[in-house]
Amino acid sequence: MPDVTDLYFAERAMYPGMSVDARDATALSDTLYEIVAWAGGLIGVAIPVAIMGYLIWHGAAALTPEFVLSPPTGSALDGRGGIAPAIKGSLALVGLGLAFALTLGVGAGVYLAEFNRSERLERVARFCIESLAAVPGLVYSMFGYALLVVAMQLKISLIAGAVTLGFVMLPLVVIGTHEALRAVDGGLREAAHALGVSYAYTLRRVAWPIAWPAILSAIVIAAVHALGAAAPLLYTAATVFTKEALGLGRPVMALPTHLYFVTGEIGATPYAFATALVLALLVAGISALALCLRRRKDV
Repeated sequence: MPDVTDLYFAERAMYPGMSVDARDATALSDTLYEIVAWAGGLIGVAIPVAIMGYLIWHGAAALTPEFVLSPPTGSALDGRGGIAPAIKGSLALVGLGLAFALTLGVGAGVYLAEFNRSERLERVARFCIESLAAVPGLVYSMFGYALLVVAMQLKISLIAGAVTLGFVMLPLVVIGTHEALRAVDGGLREAAHALGVSYAYTLRRVAWPIAWPAILSAIVIAAVHALGAAAPLLYTAATVFTKEALGLGRPVMALPTHLYFVTGEIGATPYAFATALVLALLVAGISALALCLRRRKDV
């Protein structure tokens, strides 16, 4: 065991201009910072775990195979039967909306990060995109209703709701793509350009493989955000009750709006908790799938 005197002189050598009181204060501040960091991390983990546990406690009893795989019973929403049409509708809305958001969002992010040469354009574009990300979902719903349902005469339908969700996801995809590509070391690009390769080749073989995990994370965040959004669908796609098959020109049931209608109109508590639990499990499943894809890509 080292001598106390040796430790004293070792600390003095590491901090030659620092007094004993100053070193004690530094050690105390480091300890307090570590405690605060651990507390924040534990709280951040405990909150979603507590929410999931609360949903399981109140909704697991109503969560049966029939509840997941069967449609609602009767001729109106009464808190009986299953939620199969709402699950299918949510996945269809997010899938179609994600196709729209990825087409524009990834392209815009790549252009701003790799091909744009105007800093002013980049700042203006980022300001506008970040402003769009802060727009409430109900505003998107009214915008989708005015543009898609009324002006383009798509009616309240799956395609109108999917495009509206695409607008909701678009800013998140653009910001995530832009930030991920900007985080790639600029020296790699300079080395590639020094070899005479094109910007497109540099993007495809140098920047994109490094930025892909972060881009995938942004896409997953956008998808789960849209999956749980009810407001953008209220005036564009949602219907209270339907047993019809999915169709681009038909209104659809979705888990967030179905949960809103169930709790607001009939107050079926076990039914509502089971619906919320299914929605939470879908979010967790999509996140886990994205994590597996990231690990497979890294390997």
